[in-house]
Amino acid sequence: MLLREFWNDRFWPYCTRNLRESTRVGYESAWRLHVMPCFGGMGMDAISVELVDKWLANFDTAGAARKAWAVLRAILRRAIRWNLLDVDITRRDIQLPAKPHYEPQILTIRQQRALLQGFYGHPLEAWLICAVSCGLRTEEGYGLEWSDIDLRSGVLHVERGLQWVSGHEVTVPPKTELSRRTLPLPRFAVKRLRELRPREGGRLIGTLTPPQAARQYK
Repeated sequence: MLLREFWNDRFWPYCTRNLRESTRVGYESAWRLHVMPCFGGMGMDAISVELVDKWLANFDTAGAARKAWAVLRAILRRAIRWNLLDVDITRRDIQLPAKPHYEPQILTIRQQRALLQGFYGHPLEAWLICAVSCGLRTEEGYGLEWSDIDLRSGVLHVERGLQWVSGHEVTVPPKTELSRRTLPLPRFAVKRLRELRPREGGRLIGTLTPPQAARQYK
């Protein structure tokens, strides 16, 4: 079976039923730009480690190469699981480009205090207090609603995320089961959030979309 036939007839329909929209968008992009042009017209059993190594060596960035390989690997592993392919090259020693070293910038306590003071009275202040105090993922902070905050107990419940995918909002469940969690809020946060809480509730970012909130924060 040609790889493009498997993608069109079996793999992509599986993706539309089982994967998040943001994941599907990434898969479709990697397939269209990188996997399909090189391997789409090949039989799946003809894809070898040597061909994959040469393909990966031609990418401009390590990130793009790794994402494209992740999609090709997912396709081949699904074909193996469905007994449509016998040889599993995904378990071999594929030569992936080295990832550049990344070290996140961590704010000191003094910098965090200055950041929060600078946002005092800003429409995004409540969102920033929770994001900074609880170390939330970006999508978790965007999806946070006032009903998720128990100011009597001083805790915050992470129940969902909010993503911006292909020009529209997508509400998603927490990334893993461990991501659905209850976090304690520091005393200063509880005090200030009581002052900021609106009667009507809603999201902490109000009616802003994730890109709009990101631009305002920047």
